[in-house]
Amino acid sequence: MNTTTKKILVVDDDSFVRDILADILQSSGYEVSTALNGQEGVNLIVSEPKLDLVISDINMPVLDGLGLIRRLRTGENSDIPIIVLSGNNEVAIAIEAINLGANDYLLKDENLQDTVLLSIEQVLEKKRIVDENRQLLLDITNKNRELGTIVETMTEIGLAVTSEKNFPTLMEIIITHGRSLTNADAGTLYLVGSGKLEFKIVQNRTLNIFLGGKSGGKIQFPPIEIKESNVSGYVAMNKKPVNIQDVYESDLFDFTGPKNFDRTSNYRSKSMLVVPMVDRFNEVQGVLQLLNATDMSSGKVIPFSDSHLEMVESLASQAAVALNNLRLEEKTERLLEEVLNIKNYNENVLESLTNGVLTLDSDYRIITANAAAQRILNLKLEQLISRKLDDFCGGPNHWILDKVDGVVKSRRPSIVMDAEMTLEEDKVIPMNLTFVPLKNVKQELIGTMLVLEDITTEKRVKGTLARYMTKELADKLLEGGDSMLGGQMQEASILFSDIRDFTTITEKLGAKETVSMLNEYFTLMVDQIFQCNGILDKYIGDAILAVFGAPFKSGQDPDNAVKAAINMVNSLKVLNVTRCDVGKDPIAMGIGINTDEILSGNIGSEKRMDYTCIGDGVNLASRLEGLNKYFGTSILISENTFRKLKDPYRTRKLDWIKVKGKQKPVIIYEILDFYEEEHYPRIDESIFVFQEGLGQYQSRDWQGAINSFNRAKELRSDDRPAEVYLERAEYFQQNPPPEDWDGAWVMKSK
Repeated sequence: MNTTTKKILVVDDDSFVRDILADILQSSGYEVSTALNGQEGVNLIVSEPKLDLVISDINMPVLDGLGLIRRLRTGENSDIPIIVLSGNNEVAIAIEAINLGANDYLLKDENLQDTVLLSIEQVLEKKRIVDENRQLLLDITNKNRELGTIVETMTEIGLAVTSEKNFPTLMEIIITHGRSLTNADAGTLYLVGSGKLEFKIVQNRTLNIFLGGKSGGKIQFPPIEIKESNVSGYVAMNKKPVNIQDVYESDLFDFTGPKNFDRTSNYRSKSMLVVPMVDRFNEVQGVLQLLNATDMSSGKVIPFSDSHLEMVESLASQAAVALNNLRLEEKTERLLEEVLNIKNYNENVLESLTNGVLTLDSDYRIITANAAAQRILNLKLEQLISRKLDDFCGGPNHWILDKVDGVVKSRRPSIVMDAEMTLEEDKVIPMNLTFVPLKNVKQELIGTMLVLEDITTEKRVKGTLARYMTKELADKLLEGGDSMLGGQMQEASILFSDIRDFTTITEKLGAKETVSMLNEYFTLMVDQIFQCNGILDKYIGDAILAVFGAPFKSGQDPDNAVKAAINMVNSLKVLNVTRCDVGKDPIAMGIGINTDEILSGNIGSEKRMDYTCIGDGVNLASRLEGLNKYFGTSILISENTFRKLKDPYRTRKLDWIKVKGKQKPVIIYEILDFYEEEHYPRIDESIFVFQEGLGQYQSRDWQGAINSFNRAKELRSDDRPAEVYLERAEYFQQNPPPEDWDGAWVMKSK
């Protein structure tokens, strides 16, 4: 086998896709292995560690493509390039795959044969460049390490310090050799950062404390302020050492910290040597603090000597130079790495964008075109690169060339929304176009960038959403994206309406006439819901479920729901007049409204999901709608809705109801604003008399309630709620309720 042959693993649960890719790749000289899912792919990668590239589907059983990426990027084979495959409706998931570490993604469309080979070539080439650059950086590091070893005059400690290229190890060497030179029991190394001294190494032989560096535990001490009262801060500020024989006998600095440490750890801090690490630019890199010099023979703590000071100052000087050099070297390496990362990042971002991007030079010649641009324009890369924009901007597209001219002259970006581009065979694509002038560091114009946003799907989605909500709400929902469509608990007002005696109506009308009647009825009702900023959740047979306040609150949601209900009743009156004029029976309906915490979001199966609302709050609205039939009313609202109304309405408290599934009584109110004087004369007096009777009923004044409800029926003979309470009061007059009666009426049905 040719040693240059690249080995590629194809992971896809679709055998058709696997076979096609295997044929394409093998015919192009690649060696191909296949796997049915992500887990099988991981197993193959472990058993065949010399794989050069992985092509994986996203949606698979056992372990999907995102899981495969996570496993590879955290395993031993973390640098294997990965190309993911996705459908047209999986772009968001594909972008997530890129963020997890995938190198590219391709669409499963008719261009797959061409795009996969091009993608493989580009990804492998990028991998080769990264590997070469990594080796180059390694060679540079090794070269610097070799240069450090040729300095023959360096002492053993100096050689160790100047040749160490690992930052934690270098700091560990500095503190270890500092303690070794002076036989110090403890030591701390601080580095200057953000205007403070940051703990980097803390060692104490007696207490067996070894923190920081390459081998020590994690340091959790906060940085200390650089100030005169602190001995290490003083040394950093004045760039001169301090040698103290006994910290307990010194009043030069505030030693509260060491003393508190001694008290809690049963230690005794005594002699202290603190030396600044000043580099060749006279900048303080850090501070080396040594504690408790120890006599080798007696083991007793002794003061740090002058020779100790000279050796530690020499060490600190070399350490500062080494630290500064290492910082500069690491900065250079980071800069080089950042340049490469930026290049790769920009390329990956460009290719992962769902919007098309074209860049033009000063002669309007196309120099780059990402995959999205190729897909939108239905042209391959070789059909775009080096061609002039004029070739694509004849006839109906000439306005694009004019826009580029305007941007070049003004040197300012320009955006054209909801435009149309005509492609070959007169295919028109709706899109948003952004024109951006490209400038160099001297602000000289070097070209132009065109961003093409295909809004075909957005237009289709907006058209669909417009059936359920207003255009403004649809636009806002699209802007919110997945965050608004995901499940969330929120307060909303639920409106539930239903046609009375619908079964009888359908039997009389027949199928065709019933559908015609429903279409006419639903059109009127939904218009009223939309006008009050509601959204249509769903149709349930002849019923309508609408939501006010989800996914967006307006601050007026209960009022909007009540206004929509009033308008729906009034619209139905007009519709019934028309129906009666042509000999058709009128339609009656009931409406229930409740305001409560509900769960809203995309709910359903993987194949079909709907944005809907669920919860007890929705169920209560449905039960309130059903109570209209019992009371002979049109609009009933819950106490939750009533108390949140901001505008005045003509209402009357109707009942305390224990509905199915609720232990606590629900107070309900009737909305009467849709009544006209001719249909409900003396309505205010009627409401007053009814509420008076309701109070008497609640206080067990049965005869007073009977009198009040009789007066209410005199004011309006078809007042069904008054009739209901008259029957209840007469019953309780003969059969008094128990002492713990709370006034609530238990509904036996819905």
